[in-house]
Amino acid sequence: MSLIKRREDKEPVDAWLTPKETWEYVTIPDEDPLGKGFPNISLNKHVFEAGQTYNLPLQVAAYVKERIKLFNRSCVRLLQPNRDIAAENAVYFGSKTAAQVGSQPVDAAGISTT
Repeated sequence: MSLIKRREDKEPVDAWLTPKETWEYVTIPDEDPLGKGFPNISLNKHVFEAGQTYNLPLQVAAYVKERIKLFNRSCVRLLQPNRDIAAENAVYFGSKTAAQVGSQPVDAAGISTT
């Protein structure tokens, strides 16, 4: 690692100081996919509230849109768990190597522990 600056090295640019012509409008949804209020999105000292539209620099707009997308994906994941239906059916009905081929499912309500 060298302390000498090269011509290719660029100083970090403050996104909020970029020309406003390059900025993008981003709307925070009112509700999440489950019908609950959408949470606020925070980026350092900036808080973006649900139901509001903001004119943001491209880097900030990309971050906010990514946060919205990830939150919506996590909500949908709650509704669509990743299940292996074939494996569940094999366990439920028994496999071909089980002692009773073609066994029937057991009704747990009829089992007593007393």
